[in-house]
Amino acid sequence: MEYYENSRMINRYEKAMCFSKGEMERRFALFRQVMQEQGTDVVLVLEGFWEGYSQWLVGNRTPSVIIVPKEGKITAVFGEEFLAKGETPSAELLTERATDLLMPEPVHPEIEYVRGLDGYGIAKMLDSYQNPRLGFIHLESITWAMKQYLKEAAPQAEYVDITLALDAVKGIKSPEEMQLIRNAVVIHEKVMQAMPSIIRPGRTIQQINLEARYLIHQLGSGTEECLAFAIQFGDDRKGPLCHHSGLAPYPERAVEKGDRVFMLLEANGIGGHFTALGRNFCLGEPDAETQKYWELCLKMQDFAAERLKPGAIIKEIFDENVKYIESLGHRTNRQNYLHSLGYVLGEKPYLHDPSETIPLQENMVYLNHPHVRIDRGADTGKVVYDDLYAIDTYLVTKEGGVRQNKIPRELIVIE
Repeated sequence: MEYYENSRMINRYEKAMCFSKGEMERRFALFRQVMQEQGTDVVLVLEGFWEGYSQWLVGNRTPSVIIVPKEGKITAVFGEEFLAKGETPSAELLTERATDLLMPEPVHPEIEYVRGLDGYGIAKMLDSYQNPRLGFIHLESITWAMKQYLKEAAPQAEYVDITLALDAVKGIKSPEEMQLIRNAVVIHEKVMQAMPSIIRPGRTIQQINLEARYLIHQLGSGTEECLAFAIQFGDDRKGPLCHHSGLAPYPERAVEKGDRVFMLLEANGIGGHFTALGRNFCLGEPDAETQKYWELCLKMQDFAAERLKPGAIIKEIFDENVKYIESLGHRTNRQNYLHSLGYVLGEKPYLHDPSETIPLQENMVYLNHPHVRIDRGADTGKVVYDDLYAIDTYLVTKEGGVRQNKIPRELIVIE
């Protein structure tokens, strides 16, 4: 991207959080368009981290609050203190320890970084409006202390939660965002292509996880939320596979001939956008039963992908997919297998959430990984997620979901 050429790196911002100033301004305009449609005069982003609102809006993940007025500068607030009337927000971050986060350097002239929330400044902004409406992203996360403070500082304001209205458009990817997503997709493909040399008999799951995680970071992924680990491992012929998540202390069990290892890669690339990719690696030829369940999970994935079109409701796709797999004589785990990652945790609309009735829009990017439950007779149900599935990233188009990665959808055999 031209934005990186001849530019100075700022606090590693360009490593995993960078997008162009033009893209930032597009997002400012989109945010304010939603504000106008919802009739809000000032909006506070309260929970900006886990669903990436802060990084999406100001290119930084750590503000405690972001203040967005109809016009003028956007303010990213650091620290938890509430300022008294007449007190001025500080542009300095007073660190108590050398390890404390430093105040970020500016990345756009329309973003201001301060320490301390100025509720009286917010009230002054609202004074110029008749029947002022104070909007929130994730109003439900407001603390009792902040609620009492804002009630005193800005008693005239009506509170409005605009989260779902923003969610409905935030996930629609711009051309630049799609370029950043393709970068993340390529990182996943390279690591997945290397996995047959990493998953070898005699190596422990912990060794496999650490090497995959190291490689994904070396290729450009950043932040501790970037995942690369074995979710399932064991021998299908001997019963349910072990199921783990994250970097928990794994047993020092070495993988053996006959094992199946399911690897999840869920990481970001330049610009911070996450995608995901998951495949099963078989140490030796899989048995016919494993191959049967794999083919079933691909049928389910294709069934959902065909329906990833503008106007579709993901809850309806999910319900239809449950009926489809049950018509074939099998079951699925009723978990959230249709969602967009965006930054960190996810972007809406996604299943089992108030947003699941928001219609899909063209150029949303979705993970699609329906699960097929394995019937093991008397052993069925001994492990919560004893199933087979593939994880792929899809683009929502008028013709249906288009898979973004090129890794073959097959059981990968390691001889």
